[in-house]
Amino acid sequence: MNENINPNYGAEGVSPPIPGLEVRVYPQAQRSDKLLGFASVTLGGVFAVNGLRLMDSEKGPFVAMPSKPDGKGGYRDVCFPVTKEMHSALNNAVIDGYHKALEQLATRGAEVKSSVRGALKEAAKEAAARPAPAAARTTDKGAR
Repeated sequence: MNENINPNYGAEGVSPPIPGLEVRVYPQAQRSDKLLGFASVTLGGVFAVNGLRLMDSEKGPFVAMPSKPDGKGGYRDVCFPVTKEMHSALNNAVIDGYHKALEQLATRGAEVKSSVRGALKEAAKEAAARPAPAAARTTDKGAR
């Protein structure tokens, strides 16, 4: 028998432990409607869920689970957290991952901007230090 299974699981008031969450968030460069980005989550290193959407609402950001059409004009979630604790842990992990991804993008953008500026300044210094090439005259008729 598996020793990792809690024998009291399913009993009233006893919930399973929340597995480790690895989150990868992909913010949308151009926000459309209320979509902030997409996310992938790995649970306990053994189960992956792709296609989570991070949405914005009046109450703040939330995670929309992968869904499929139900044939009645609506959608049904393909997978979802069963407990309130897991729902909260998943939402918090994805939202935190989104904020970290935005910070990384801002940092990377600042680094690129400063490195481009530095490269342009360095190129200008090198160009100023070099003597200008002598104008070569051509003997062709009609050449200017």
